[in-house]
Amino acid sequence: MTATGRKAGQAGLRAIYSETPPSVNACKKPGEWQKLVIDFRAPRFDESGMKTADAKFVKVTLNGQVVQDNVEIAHGTNVSRNAKEHPTGPIYLQGDHGAVAFRNLKVTPLN
Repeated sequence: MTATGRKAGQAGLRAIYSETPPSVNACKKPGEWQKLVIDFRAPRFDESGMKTADAKFVKVTLNGQVVQDNVEIAHGTNVSRNAKEHPTGPIYLQGDHGAVAFRNLKVTPLN
């Protein structure tokens, strides 16, 4: 548990493996559908392929509550931590701690 009383393993962090704890625990009870909205900016690269800006989770909202705000990460997360970064895709969804189901997935590129 962090100094603020937020647990590092609470949902909201899992979207940003081991970077920052969520600002609140916005989880519903197990078995209930959760609504997760992620505004993400991919890392930026110049014409030569050199990275000019880290990736950023601009805002992560879980069940209507902001749980992450302007969190930059200098690398991939979890399984892709040491993988080469790209300005687009792929997107990974992980659920390895019990039954997990996903529905109504939407990916909307932002300018």
